[in-house]
Amino acid sequence: MKTENEFIEWVQRQADQLEPEAVPPWPREHSYQGQQALAWWQRPWLPMASLATSFMAVFMVLAQVQLTIDEHGFSLRFGDNTQQQLTALVEQRMAEYGADQQVLLANYASNLRADLRTDMATEIASANQTLVNYLLATSREERRDDMAELIRYVNSQREDDQVYFANQLQQLSEDWYLPQENE
Repeated sequence: MKTENEFIEWVQRQADQLEPEAVPPWPREHSYQGQQALAWWQRPWLPMASLATSFMAVFMVLAQVQLTIDEHGFSLRFGDNTQQQLTALVEQRMAEYGADQQVLLANYASNLRADLRTDMATEIASANQTLVNYLLATSREERRDDMAELIRYVNSQREDDQVYFANQLQQLSEDWYLPQENE
């Protein structure tokens, strides 16, 4: 306990020795830290703008706001007429799809007809060429057979003529020699 009393006495002596002093002059504006310039994303208006935008988005969802942009401009609608719009959009798309399919079908039919004509013309030309080749080959064979027959006929006729002329000569020679023997 002695130490506690000594400490208390020491603090008392120190307090008694303390003399009041005048406050030194100092610039008070430097003692407080002023507000630093905040970056633009840290400014207080940004959270408020974000909150306002969120409220506006929630309101637009609850009010079923529809923003439509087309070649005439844009329009803003409130309420639920999406079923009618959806039906109209589906009908429009189906009509466009049907028109596209009609065009594709017409092109396909046209191409098919053109291909069929081309294939048919090719087939007909091929068949005609085959027929011409057959007819030429057949007529050549017939002409060859006819020529062979003609040659056989001519040869046969020549042989017959030779036999005839030989007989004629034989008769002439016999007639020629026979009268001389009688004389």
